[in-house]
Amino acid sequence: PDKGENGEPYQRRKGMGSSLPETPPAFPASRAPTAGTSSWRRILLMILAITIHNIPEGLAVGVGFGAVGKSASATFQSARNLAIGIGIQNFPEGLAVSLPLRGAGFSTWKAFWYGQLSGMVEPLAGTVGAFAVALAEPLLPYALGFAAGAMVYVVMDDIIPEAQTSGNGKLASWTSILGFVVMMSLDVGLG
Repeated sequence: PDKGENGEPYQRRKGMGSSLPETPPAFPASRAPTAGTSSWRRILLMILAITIHNIPEGLAVGVGFGAVGKSASATFQSARNLAIGIGIQNFPEGLAVSLPLRGAGFSTWKAFWYGQLSGMVEPLAGTVGAFAVALAEPLLPYALGFAAGAMVYVVMDDIIPEAQTSGNGKLASWTSILGFVVMMSLDVGLG
């Protein structure tokens, strides 16, 4: 009687006019989402979009390093700055994969691991980009446009409406503005 279904001690306040139930609420045995739930589909859509979005970013870094010395503007410093800028914005992308998975019931280690895996396509794509500079250079603007479009789609379709329903709309808006200012500052400051 003094333990909940999950084995944790159950404590309740007793007092005059207490409207607390006599028994603890039932907790589901597993918090992991089932394949048919809409929130699970949204999580998978976001993971897929972020993973696909990382491919052109990796290509961009690979092309940046592969093109060093081919023109006056293709320097090691500019390639390094591009890699730093993309690396900085990959931290919140990894969190955008890991945190929903953690909230859906995955262990901290598994959520972290899947966040890392979503970014593993970047070094692979970077290697391809470095070896295929001649082919990738003309495609780079289109690939980066695709990457940006994928993330804008995910933000507009999933993240902003979710933030509005959970009462975090203003926080989501201000952090989006802050992220934009940081990335534009890096773009202007690093060249």
